[in-house]
Amino acid sequence: MSIKIIAALSTNRVIGDKGKIPWFIRGELKRFKDITMGHNVVMGRKTYESIGKVP
Repeated sequence: MSIKIIAALSTNRVIGDKGKIPWFIRGELKRFKDITMGHNVVMGRKTYESIGKVP
């Protein structure tokens, strides 16, 4: 079994601001989806709620 940890934070150590990601990096969310789809993902409640229903 392998475990991958993905974490992102801004230069001032912020991971979110009012339910939004405080930065924009083109392709970042696609890469996250490519890595995590079809796998178990551990996340906080607010992140889970912000994603919405995932197929």
